[in-house]
Amino acid sequence: MSYSFDTKHYDEIMTRLNLQAREEYERAKQYSQKHSGQGLSSQKKRRILLVDDEPDICTVYQTVLEEAGYECISYTDSVKALQEFRANYYDLLLLDIKMPVLNGFELCKKIREIDKPVHIIFITASEAYYEKFRGQHFPELRKINYIQKPIGNEELVQMVNMIIANSIALD
Repeated sequence: MSYSFDTKHYDEIMTRLNLQAREEYERAKQYSQKHSGQGLSSQKKRRILLVDDEPDICTVYQTVLEEAGYECISYTDSVKALQEFRANYYDLLLLDIKMPVLNGFELCKKIREIDKPVHIIFITASEAYYEKFRGQHFPELRKINYIQKPIGNEELVQMVNMIIANSIALD
């Protein structure tokens, strides 16, 4: 069985995501200015927890997110990340799906017991793998945020900005 990759379809999706992220960011920025008299940049630094068993991915994503103005704490061990997890501390979690001991969905379930409302983006190299695990662990959910590896730095920041902006707008 062979699979082909339709770059046109991928480009259309990424363009839509980029536009949506910009719109969400602007909406959250306007909301923030209207309700606090301050822009997003003057608010507290948003914290992101990154868990991926690949050290190179952690290093790259952490660097990119810190350059974008986020505080990013990363772990290559999902068990250690869970042990050191604190409720109401993180604004967003980036969790790899395929990890030893605790995969991303198992980690998510345990974290949800500690901090139910925290926002999560799953990271995967395979959409089929994502769908399989989503179906096993979250069959009731139709849409879960996820990033498919590899992702460009700008797309990563835009996706994170969109989720953070949505959470600010809902506060």
